[in-house]
Amino acid sequence: MEQLNIETPETQILCHQCAAVLLVEQGSQFVTCEFCGATNFVDKSGAVLHYAVRATVDETAAAAAVRRWMGGNNTVKDLDKKAVLERPSFQMFPMWLVRVDVNGQEKVVLEPAAALSVLEITELSIPASDLEPYDHTMDGDAITPTVPLATVRKWLAENQKIAAGQIKESSLVHLPLFIFKYTFDGRGYTAVVDAASSQVFASIYPSKREVPYVAIGSIGCALYFCAALIPAISFFSFDVSLIFGIVGYIVVAIVLAVPIFGIAAYISARV
Repeated sequence: MEQLNIETPETQILCHQCAAVLLVEQGSQFVTCEFCGATNFVDKSGAVLHYAVRATVDETAAAAAVRRWMGGNNTVKDLDKKAVLERPSFQMFPMWLVRVDVNGQEKVVLEPAAALSVLEITELSIPASDLEPYDHTMDGDAITPTVPLATVRKWLAENQKIAAGQIKESSLVHLPLFIFKYTFDGRGYTAVVDAASSQVFASIYPSKREVPYVAIGSIGCALYFCAALIPAISFFSFDVSLIFGIVGYIVVAIVLAVPIFGIAAYISARV
């Protein structure tokens, strides 16, 4: 894979009056120089700025977030109790953040700047207020980008029909992530925690089996459909008052509810 030169990924934008380096916030077009006070219009369409998101979640809080996610509705029962969680690794992961103009509306595209196993991270929302200029004291935890910006722009043009002229701003953003490895039922899995928001991402994980739920749902629908025919059958076939047929349907519906909910509760407790 083509390597990206990470030594100077960012573009320095200088004040037009005193030539001082401007600290440009994400999404802003006008920047006031902190040295001379001049207001500068910044055209960032051809610039590549380098930002980072500060970590606000420590390792203990990240592990707690993973355990809460494991105990949620999407994972297999008791995953939070039975999974063996390893100590996480911390890294500043690089992402390309591209602001584009689509039919007059601004759209933010987030793409990995290095190999990424959990693609759901691209769905992360990064508020502009969370971004700050990259601090090279983070270099020890920072992952080196391996996906060039040119590749991302080519992908945008080919897959999303976004031309180069629609790109308003391109930034390299390093995100603070905790990478958790855990084992369950003899298999290994990975979960990623955003160290700025505690949001958990995972592509493959022990999920609840859907077949039992679909089966009980289908059986319940079929039984209640048959029960709904009781008023019509009793009225047309047995010449019974429609009111008695409706009462009979209500009684049958109540009787059916008991075993259906019982089976559903049993499945929920087991799966």
